[in-house]
Amino acid sequence: MIRNILIHIIILSVFRLGISQQYVVNQEAIEMPKEDVYIHHNTSLLFAGEYMYYTFYCTNSQTKNLSTLSKIGYIELVSEDKKIVLKQKVKLEQGVGQGDFFLPIAIESGNYKLIGYTQWMRNGAISSLFQSDISIINPYRGNQKRILSDSGKTAVNNPIKISNPTHTNSNTISFVTNKKDYKKREKVAVHIKGDVDLYKQGHYSISVRKIDTINIPARYSSKTYNRLKLNKTSDKKLKSSVNHILIPELRGELICGEIRSTIATTAIHDKKVGISIPGREYEIKIVSTDTDGSFCFTLDKQYLGDTVFIQLIGNPEKYDISLKEKQPINYDDLMFHKFRITPAMKKMILDRSFYNQVQNAYFSLKPDTLVTLKKIKPFYGDQVTVFKLDDYTRFPTIKETLVEVINNAWIKKLSDENSIFQVRYKYPPYNGPDHLPLVIVDGIIIQDHTKIIEYDARKVKKITLSRDKHFLGEQIFEGILDFETIDGDFYKTLDIDYIKKFQLSKTLPKKKYYNQYHGLNSKTDKTPDFRLQLLWEPDFKINTIEPSFDFFTSDNTGTYEIVMEGYSNTGQPVSLRELITVN
Repeated sequence: MIRNILIHIIILSVFRLGISQQYVVNQEAIEMPKEDVYIHHNTSLLFAGEYMYYTFYCTNSQTKNLSTLSKIGYIELVSEDKKIVLKQKVKLEQGVGQGDFFLPIAIESGNYKLIGYTQWMRNGAISSLFQSDISIINPYRGNQKRILSDSGKTAVNNPIKISNPTHTNSNTISFVTNKKDYKKREKVAVHIKGDVDLYKQGHYSISVRKIDTINIPARYSSKTYNRLKLNKTSDKKLKSSVNHILIPELRGELICGEIRSTIATTAIHDKKVGISIPGREYEIKIVSTDTDGSFCFTLDKQYLGDTVFIQLIGNPEKYDISLKEKQPINYDDLMFHKFRITPAMKKMILDRSFYNQVQNAYFSLKPDTLVTLKKIKPFYGDQVTVFKLDDYTRFPTIKETLVEVINNAWIKKLSDENSIFQVRYKYPPYNGPDHLPLVIVDGIIIQDHTKIIEYDARKVKKITLSRDKHFLGEQIFEGILDFETIDGDFYKTLDIDYIKKFQLSKTLPKKKYYNQYHGLNSKTDKTPDFRLQLLWEPDFKINTIEPSFDFFTSDNTGTYEIVMEGYSNTGQPVSLRELITVN
């Protein structure tokens, strides 16, 4: 326990000092606390044109509680030829994240693996990562050889007998429905009965989906998965003797890169690197390089842009900048489920393909919505003066606007070709500034102030002035001039050689999934409804005496499974199951 605490202290110290690598260097073998991942996904058989929905649960392998260590989760879909065909990142809050992906018509039929992990888990064996078999049928492609059954052999996907799996329910709570058999487009009310107080403050996800009447890859419940992990006694802790250990993403996504000097004699250590993710709610950071010219920065907010601009602060023309790609996981030892299709499945495949096409045709009438993000306050606080330029006489250039509108900021001419902005410090004595202000345009750091002095001020919405001293990393700025354009897209026309642009793979936004309603005032009552997935709720809370939820059946008849997975606030896995029939 003491050793684990020391490891956390070491890691936190590295972050406070400004990390420049993805690794903590250790000279001897140490025991590290581990994380486990369980992914609740809505199905293990998908057709092209369908969505997979999932909730990502990250737990502490020692306490079994949801982990507060990692803030980013990774999901990969791996094909039988060991290639990553899809990769996503989700932001973890209290160890829980959510996401979905749509299977395009370009994907091949075959058997796949759904893999889930955190960066901290990559220090272990591949067996420590979450793995689940996924089978995909793409009826729109001619080549089905990967899932066609061998001629002369008995079909492995005979119809299955469906029974109510009540044995998988939690010992102290269960689902209760108002009945078992429902008509098309009928409301289903589900209550959770039992010792619900034991499960308050937990995190759960709910899926209601039609059961496939053929044998498909099995999915783990959270209880089964937890039991399998407990049985692996030798795998509870990872003992590593390697010199380099990937550190956990404690505060957010970790992005690393390096600088290289274009002049052999120019130093690359302790250089300041400025990072900008532009937009209305931008993110700016300044970090320092290590002795090898490497740097890292942490994205701890849900950023909206997918482009990062990076530049050296001071003499930027002398350096090249690159980002380091994370090494892919070696999946050579993965074993895959052998799902096969047979001629007897032809009608099922045709019907389901037709239903999917109809559902996708009416998707715009039943859209999912993004969860509104909390407004991010500027890093420089609210002790500022905001000049909304429409409230003043408009002038053609920034130069004229600064003279006529903005108090306590001015332009100082250094030469015929170079000028700088300066800001008067807010506290006396009012001597000349010791440092340059930080100049920002739509979230981009502008070092060469001359570039925007003659910029068309009629394109600028507002100018925010801070007269405080600000510290970004180890860099000091005396004041801030933050320009926001009307269109908010200054970065799209940015053409400065030393500012390098890189694409980011964003974490998925949280969604509120559409819950179909049928009733007298429903706008979709006259539209076809062939849903297989009647409900997906990735973030269900038990916070009342009698928790409940409801949904409507569709025109797609058959047996449906109501599933709840998740973890209580004490780390107990919870798995509930119930079946209903739609006639």
